[in-house]
Amino acid sequence: MTENLPTLDVTAPSTRAFEVAETLLRGFHFQDMRETHLLSCDFDAAMTAAERAVHHMSEAFVAEFPDVPAERAERAGELFMRALFLQDEIENRDAFEACFEHDVPPGAFVSSVPDDSEPDAINDDPRWRDVRELLGTVCDELDINPEYATLHTRFWRLHGQEVDGWETVARRAHRIKVARMAPSADGETVDNLAQYFVVGVTRHDEWVRESPERDVSSAIDIVAHYYQRLFDLRDES
Repeated sequence: MTENLPTLDVTAPSTRAFEVAETLLRGFHFQDMRETHLLSCDFDAAMTAAERAVHHMSEAFVAEFPDVPAERAERAGELFMRALFLQDEIENRDAFEACFEHDVPPGAFVSSVPDDSEPDAINDDPRWRDVRELLGTVCDELDINPEYATLHTRFWRLHGQEVDGWETVARRAHRIKVARMAPSADGETVDNLAQYFVVGVTRHDEWVRESPERDVSSAIDIVAHYYQRLFDLRDES
């Protein structure tokens, strides 16, 4: 485990906790692989990776929100991943632009590159509104406070540009999600789980994208402990 992380009062995570952790992390791995394939304009490989990313994230959302009908949780997972795809497209705008010189198959990108009349700065890209709206629909599907969409979009904007303070915004956003997933959790527990989320993000940042096994293994212990505490809270309520 990582130094300075608070204890979650969890012993050994269950098989179920490890399974959900792996599902989530594989979703992020395939999100990264979509980005990698798009950087080389390999549309077929990118779309295959995107399908896998959506599948895994949808499964993770079903596990995270068992009180929501499965089809709605799956839809929320799909929308969340589409928002992630779009933020990748914003952050890689210049690198992806070359792909639009080819015949781009429908569905390869969430959006096209804005025309030259739009601001060039990443932070001013008008598509951030679309990211927020996608996350807002996620909130609608799962009955999450819509402030989550605003804060999570801000976290992605800051994190992608390596702006100081992204961790604080990420924790604020994730506290809202944790409070929805585990209504019985006290404030300290909610904040502890949000800290685990932030550490998970930093582990993700270190991935080298050589294989899903290598990427997943670097963060699975942290994420499994996170899920075990979440499951315990539900059992206690």
